[in-house]
Amino acid sequence: MFKNERDKMDKTILVVEVTTYSHGLRQYNIKKHAENLDKASEYLVALNNLNDDSNITYELFNRLGQFDVEKIEKVEPNKKQLELPFN
Repeated sequence: MFKNERDKMDKTILVVEVTTYSHGLRQYNIKKHAENLDKASEYLVALNNLNDDSNITYELFNRLGQFDVEKIEKVEPNKKQLELPFN
Protein backbone atom coordinates (compact mmCIF):
# COMPACT_ATOMS: atom_id res chain seq x y z
CA MET A 1 0.00 0.00 0.00
CA PHE A 2 1.32 3.44 -0.87
CA LYS A 3 1.97 6.06 1.78
CA ASN A 4 -0.74 8.43 0.46
CA GLU A 5 -3.32 5.64 0.49
CA ARG A 6 -2.36 4.66 4.03
CA ASP A 7 -2.54 8.30 5.18
CA LYS A 8 -5.96 8.64 3.59
CA MET A 9 -7.21 5.49 5.36
CA ASP A 10 -5.81 6.73 8.69
CA LYS A 11 -7.88 9.91 8.35
CA THR A 12 -11.13 8.21 7.34
CA ILE A 13 -14.01 8.57 9.78
CA LEU A 14 -16.85 6.07 9.64
CA VAL A 15 -20.49 6.80 10.42
CA VAL A 16 -21.78 3.53 11.85
CA GLU A 17 -25.41 2.52 12.34
CA VAL A 18 -25.84 0.60 15.61
CA THR A 19 -28.99 -1.50 15.91
CA THR A 20 -29.74 -2.79 19.41
CA TYR A 21 -32.14 -5.72 19.58
CA SER A 22 -34.44 -6.47 22.52
CA HIS A 23 -32.21 -9.35 23.71
CA GLY A 24 -29.21 -6.98 23.90
CA LEU A 25 -27.37 -8.06 20.74
CA ARG A 26 -25.94 -5.18 18.71
CA GLN A 27 -25.41 -5.06 14.98
CA TYR A 28 -23.01 -2.56 13.39
CA ASN A 29 -23.29 -1.36 9.78
CA ILE A 30 -21.11 1.25 8.09
CA LYS A 31 -23.46 3.80 6.55
CA LYS A 32 -21.07 6.52 5.39
CA HIS A 33 -17.42 7.45 5.45
CA ALA A 34 -15.73 10.83 5.34
CA GLU A 35 -12.20 12.16 5.14
CA ASN A 36 -12.70 14.82 7.82
CA LEU A 37 -14.66 15.38 11.00
CA ASP A 38 -16.77 18.18 9.53
CA LYS A 39 -18.19 15.98 6.77
CA ALA A 40 -18.64 13.01 9.12
CA SER A 41 -20.52 15.28 11.53
CA GLU A 42 -22.82 16.42 8.71
CA TYR A 43 -23.64 12.81 7.87
CA LEU A 44 -24.17 11.98 11.55
CA VAL A 45 -26.57 14.89 12.11
CA ALA A 46 -28.51 14.10 8.92
CA LEU A 47 -28.88 10.40 9.77
CA ASN A 48 -29.93 11.21 13.35
CA ASN A 49 -32.53 13.72 12.11
CA LEU A 50 -34.00 11.18 9.69
CA ASN A 51 -33.99 8.33 12.20
CA ASP A 52 -37.34 7.50 13.81
CA ASP A 53 -36.37 4.08 15.20
CA SER A 54 -35.47 4.06 18.90
CA ASN A 55 -33.43 0.86 18.42
CA ILE A 56 -31.05 2.54 15.96
CA THR A 57 -28.32 5.02 16.79
CA TYR A 58 -25.42 6.42 14.77
CA GLU A 59 -21.87 6.76 16.01
CA LEU A 60 -18.54 7.95 14.64
CA PHE A 61 -15.45 5.75 14.53
CA ASN A 62 -11.90 6.38 13.35
CA ARG A 63 -8.85 4.13 13.29
CA LEU A 64 -8.45 4.53 17.06
CA GLY A 65 -12.01 3.60 17.96
CA GLN A 66 -15.30 5.25 18.74
CA PHE A 67 -15.70 8.99 19.17
CA ASP A 68 -17.27 9.43 22.58
CA VAL A 69 -18.60 12.96 22.47
CA GLU A 70 -21.94 14.62 23.07
CA LYS A 71 -20.99 17.74 21.15
CA ILE A 72 -18.70 17.50 18.17
CA GLU A 73 -16.23 20.33 17.88
CA LYS A 74 -12.77 20.75 16.44
CA VAL A 75 -9.94 20.74 18.94
CA GLU A 76 -6.34 21.26 17.97
CA PRO A 77 -4.13 18.56 19.47
CA ASN A 78 -1.34 19.67 21.75
CA LYS A 79 2.06 17.99 21.88
CA LYS A 80 1.13 15.86 24.90
CA GLN A 81 -1.93 14.41 23.07
CA LEU A 82 0.29 13.29 20.18
CA GLU A 83 2.51 11.16 22.42
CA LEU A 84 1.61 7.51 22.93
CA PRO A 85 1.77 6.22 26.50
CA PHE A 86 3.94 3.13 26.99
CA ASN A 87 3.88 1.17 30.21
